[in-house]
Amino acid sequence: MWTEVLIAVAAAVAAALIGWPLVPLFLRLTHAGPGEKPTRTGTEEIEVLRGGLWVGIVERALIAGAIVLGRPELMAVVIAVKGLGRFAEIKSSAAAGERFIIGTFVSIAFACLIGVIGWAVIT
Repeated sequence: MWTEVLIAVAAAVAAALIGWPLVPLFLRLTHAGPGEKPTRTGTEEIEVLRGGLWVGIVERALIAGAIVLGRPELMAVVIAVKGLGRFAEIKSSAAAGERFIIGTFVSIAFACLIGVIGWAVIT
């Protein structure tokens, strides 16, 4: 029992901290065309999704921990809360919506990978 909890916590911390630099890097790469260096297109994207870094860290930790503990349905709760919390910002800006979708997919994919690794260790 305690071993499972420790592995879940370790997976949650790993997903949160390792994903921290990876998701923003991927977002920067998606905003560059072929052969271009990634650049920011303006301040709208940065200002609109304020707090996204911390939301992503918590999101990855919760998803990875849920998968390790055999409760992947909790992913739906995390994603729903995140979407509802950002709904107004996403609706008002196409750039914010694009950034939200790409960042969320990358974040969830990475958290799932770490979560499945932790789950495999337990089973």
